Amino acid sequence: MKDHGSAPLLVLTANPRMRAVVETLLRLRQRDLEIAAPAYEVQRHPRSNPGCLGEVAEHVRPVLGDFGRLLVVFDYEGCGSDEAPAAVEKTVEADLARNGWKARSKVIVIVPGLESWIWSGSNGAAQALGWRLGYPSLQNWLREQALWPSGAPRPPDPREAAERVLGRNHRPITARFYRELAKTADFRDCTDPAFCALRDTLREWYPAASELP
Repeated sequence: MKDHGSAPLLVLTANPRMRAVVETLLRLRQRDLEIAAPAYEVQRHPRSNPGCLGEVAEHVRPVLGDFGRLLVVFDYEGCGSDEAPAAVEKTVEADLARNGWKARSKVIVIVPGLESWIWSGSNGAAQALGWRLGYPSLQNWLREQALWPSGAPRPPDPREAAERVLGRNHRPITARFYRELAKTADFRDCTDPAFCALRDTLREWYPAASELP
């Protein structure tokens, strides 16, 4: 029987931005994530969020025997489902289980979208956005722009807030920006459920040497 724990990890993402983040985390942030270094491949689904929702099992069927574990990561916004995010995850995971991925796949739905991870409270995130005065100053500016209500844990529209900051600094929102974000942001205090699920799944599948029994 194939040892799924030693076979490569496949990560299927919804778009180039998400692919850039996951690739950078796996390549450069293993120590911060507290994981061992897995062999991995990161791909994007050609039909983005709807494809990750409804066509994953068919898409990965040709490589079923080539990978030990599968992570599917996509945005809730734009996926086309009216179900709650947790129900969407269970639906896709059940489909994968029926198609050969039982007990070796995890589906992570980001609410509302990947830009939620920008607002993790770190100066690294501010740096990636081109804001040199630090995260508290950035937060105050967004409040002045009515993009971040007082008392809210993050902007209600994370993507609009990111685009406004980048536009102020004459920078586009590209995959390169997301690579820089994943490289520099401090995720230690990030409480976003999707990011925590990604981190915890990787820790379970690929524990750091110090965590092994």
